[in-house]
Amino acid sequence: MNYAEAIRFLYELRWFGAKFGLENTLKLAALAGNPQNQLRFIHVAGTNGKGSTCAMLESIYRAAGLRVGLFTSPHLVSFRERIQVNRQLISEADIVRLVSEMQPWFVAFPRNTTRHFLRS
Repeated sequence: MNYAEAIRFLYELRWFGAKFGLENTLKLAALAGNPQNQLRFIHVAGTNGKGSTCAMLESIYRAAGLRVGLFTSPHLVSFRERIQVNRQLISEADIVRLVSEMQPWFVAFPRNTTRHFLRS
């Protein structure tokens, strides 16, 4: 898998639009070993100002000497902008590695929700 294929795979995850509830999110987290239980998060939600709020919080925590991850969406130029640690964009190689690692987990999802993930 190369970078373009990994990004295409990620975009194909959106084919059904919004699905309310956390069932699929929790299932995917469990398949990944529930990494969220080992981390601290601030989830910023709302209509306006999320990007500015996240940028300010990230800057404050980084200035305090903490290692800070930031996930934002959408991106402006490159998908890599969405995932940062200490203002360093995720590398193309890391995106390929992570997508390759998670792709097999979708086998555990019902067939109708994996039709775009699984290739015969």
